[in-house]
Amino acid sequence: MGRRLSILFTALVVGVAFCGVALGGVPDPNFSTVPSVLTSPTGALEYIVYVGNSGGPIDSANVQIMLSAEAESLGCWCVGESVPIISAYSDINGEAHFFIDGGGCFDPDSVSSAEAPAKVFGNGILLAEVGIVSVDPVDLGGLLPTQGWNPGGTCLCGLSDATRFTSPIKSGLYDFCSDLNSDLVVDLEDAVAITVPLTAGYACTQAP
Repeated sequence: MGRRLSILFTALVVGVAFCGVALGGVPDPNFSTVPSVLTSPTGALEYIVYVGNSGGPIDSANVQIMLSAEAESLGCWCVGESVPIISAYSDINGEAHFFIDGGGCFDPDSVSSAEAPAKVFGNGILLAEVGIVSVDPVDLGGLLPTQGWNPGGTCLCGLSDATRFTSPIKSGLYDFCSDLNSDLVVDLEDAVAITVPLTAGYACTQAP
């Protein structure tokens, strides 16, 4: 009888473990969508990562954004934002929703480090290495983080940011830092995304 109970217990443990894997799922980068990480002072803008595999969306996946040392040290991260690792869980549609408080644009082709500005994982599996865009890409002097910017203790959407966005949006010429939705074009959608943050002057205190 004791042996039967032992076998039953083992079967239950294995079953629970299997259910846990099935619930979390095994993400596949080829079936997942990871745009450039989007930030904004006050964290008002939504950033979505889709996690899936050949079977469809994965519910309850642990999605982690891991910032590079360069992005962590040079970015303007608001007080209260969790860096260098920012986490969220995917929902039934496979979407992990983030509202990231910060500023500074990091183009993967322009950073000094060989490491990508951000690595995004789903259940521990690397989904993508991406850059970081923001409605506050530059400081008051118009400098990007990789150009030696100085936020002065405040992440702020202001005139210098508006100026930074103006030329690409008017000309339609591609600019990584102006492509807020990662669709590889700079157009009306990007202009709409920055309108409220710039008009309202989104701001937050930079974490020490």
